[in-house]
Amino acid sequence: MTPATATALAPPALLPLEDGEQYRFTFAMDACVGCHSCEVACAEQNNTPVDKAWRRVGELEGGAFPNTRRFSLSIACNHCIEPTCLSGCPTNAYEKLPNGIVTHHADECVGCQYCMWNCPYEAPVFNEKHRIVSKCDMCQPRLEAGENPACVSACPTQAIGVEAVNVEAWRADHAQADAPGLPPAHITVSTTRVTVSGGTAATSLVGLKPVDDHRIARQDPHWPLIVLTLLTQLSVGAVGSAALLGLATGGRGLAGAARDAFVAGVVALGASLFHLGRPTRALKALRNLRTSWLSREVALFSAFAVMSFAYAYRPSAALVGVAAAAIGAAGVYASARLYLVPARPVWNSLRTPVAFFATAAATGPLLTVLCLDRGTAPAGWTGVLVALAAAGALAQLGVQAHLLHTIRRRPDRQHRGTAELTLGPFHTLFLLRVLAAVAGVALLASVATTPLAGSAAGGRLATALALLGAGELAGRYLFYVTVVPYRIAGRFAPSR
Repeated sequence: MTPATATALAPPALLPLEDGEQYRFTFAMDACVGCHSCEVACAEQNNTPVDKAWRRVGELEGGAFPNTRRFSLSIACNHCIEPTCLSGCPTNAYEKLPNGIVTHHADECVGCQYCMWNCPYEAPVFNEKHRIVSKCDMCQPRLEAGENPACVSACPTQAIGVEAVNVEAWRADHAQADAPGLPPAHITVSTTRVTVSGGTAATSLVGLKPVDDHRIARQDPHWPLIVLTLLTQLSVGAVGSAALLGLATGGRGLAGAARDAFVAGVVALGASLFHLGRPTRALKALRNLRTSWLSREVALFSAFAVMSFAYAYRPSAALVGVAAAAIGAAGVYASARLYLVPARPVWNSLRTPVAFFATAAATGPLLTVLCLDRGTAPAGWTGVLVALAAAGALAQLGVQAHLLHTIRRRPDRQHRGTAELTLGPFHTLFLLRVLAAVAGVALLASVATTPLAGSAAGGRLATALALLGAGELAGRYLFYVTVVPYRIAGRFAPSR
């Protein structure tokens, strides 16, 4: 059976799957009248909260008077061939069943919401009452009973259907999964077949745009993640700097730096728990080391905490500090990889790992220098750490310059939206973020070029760390709130 000849609209129980097939939704766009019966039926069947929807109906329009066109677009979970919600989930809460349906096991979910970042179709939704995500399972109990999903049964025009599709044939050619108002199908190999009068929506409806294309909304700042990322990077930078000095000094005078670096890392891990819907089940996040960068981040930073504690207990053991720094650097890399998701194009860039490591370089060495016992650092080593901090701050400025250039040049909604937010309501904060980095670099340069007494130099370094830290805080806040994800078409006015 090929994707084009599969029979739709009949109850799936009457369509036994052949080898290599799975079930999928179909949607005939020109048959949809936008009545929202599918949304209501889905909500009633699955008892979803009033402000959450597993199936949503958006609107598209285009053309110029009098030759205008308007269509509705009904989309739920696409039960993708390569579901990123599943591969990214740290707890293995998702499962792709033998019939192709991607289902979610609520008992295994810790409410980290990483699947919501990974899915370009916004299929998983967060349930504030139960503190977990949930999503469409194609009404699996109805399928097993030989009935169509509730949305299919409720559609008065038979615009929605269910059919079998050959997985490999569809993987090779999934052009019918593309349509105006939808993300590119290749990200997850969406299986939903969208048609217009038997043709391909992507080619038949060229020029149509979502009616809410003008509406760009700021995202959640995720304060626990701001604290987690900044403090882990500060801690890794400090441990690495202290270990470097330890190789030259034998660990003399490094107790304060090693201790403060460990404390910063522990506070970061503690703060991350507040991001979870079910923080008491946080250990489940270690289950999917095979495919989830979130699981790897948790494992690496946990190991880093243990090693940095051992180093703080015995700062003379420089090799322990080196090992801790290496594990921490791997954790920073895993942390950055979390954000390299195609569903959020502005994040999905080399800028992200460069920025994360630049934060570690800009802040960690200064913390180490400020915590050193006087007179314990060999001549020239303090200058090396100050230069490393300046290099990290300059790299961060380069990241911001590249970001500004990119979002102003690319016309797609995701980059254009980030530009509108960054240069619109957040332009003052962005400017202050840049000025803080510039001022911090200037202070570091003055310390390196002007001989000063110990207390005077320490004051300037402390001020530089405060400026750079404030700049990193502002930058990380902007990182979260200005990203514009892929999503499906919505309505002209917000529903609530």
